[in-house]
Amino acid sequence: MIVIEVDFNHLDASGRLLLADLVVHERTPFAEIAASGERVLFVDGGEFVEGSLAQDAGRGWVGIADWATQDRLRSYPSDHPALAPLAR
Repeated sequence: MIVIEVDFNHLDASGRLLLADLVVHERTPFAEIAASGERVLFVDGGEFVEGSLAQDAGRGWVGIADWATQDRLRSYPSDHPALAPLAR
């Protein structure tokens, strides 16, 4: 699984995550990641969502988020979460 840092407030009108214009991703190999077929987890602070990458002719690389998976993670043992949000 590949984890990509995103900004959940940086979306287009279709709800796609805009990635190509984020300075943090100047060197991110989006084409290589997209071609790998690996699962993608988009993370914004302590929030996350599964999805995939797509190249848009006008916007560059965008994240196609499966918003139904947002913050859905089962962790065992259930009384001790494996992941916890970072304090900011």
